[in-house]
Amino acid sequence: MRRETEAGGPHTGSAGDSYSGSAGGPGAEGLGAREALAPDGVAPDERWPAVLVAGAPELSVRLLAEVFGPLLALAPAERALLVGTLDAWLECGGSVGRAAVRLRCHRNTVFNRLRRLERLTSRSLSHPCELVETVLALEALRWAAGRG
Repeated sequence: MRRETEAGGPHTGSAGDSYSGSAGGPGAEGLGAREALAPDGVAPDERWPAVLVAGAPELSVRLLAEVFGPLLALAPAERALLVGTLDAWLECGGSVGRAAVRLRCHRNTVFNRLRRLERLTSRSLSHPCELVETVLALEALRWAAGRG
């Protein structure tokens, strides 16, 4: 993390160095809004994607349609299977083996479901920016389901 010090020089903080801003400083405005947007009483810094999605509902709807549009066109059971597999894979830190154990299926089944999801969304889970879009779309799907 890099910030400017009061003297104008660079300040490099460690990974554990948190910066929440001070009165009138960067990060001060909107802190209460971010906390209010946290779903299910979860602190915002624990689930930033959910907070970001809830904080920009119009963009979230567009993101959901753009990324998950073809997925949303599937039958509900098929869609739930693919979304559940993605969710398990993410919760298992991207481990196909651990996701397979959690889902009680073969690891090749997890691979096949994730590849199908990639084809449907035109997003690769191995490309960081595309993975971020997919995770945000997943949060937008949860957000939309919670509102409906």
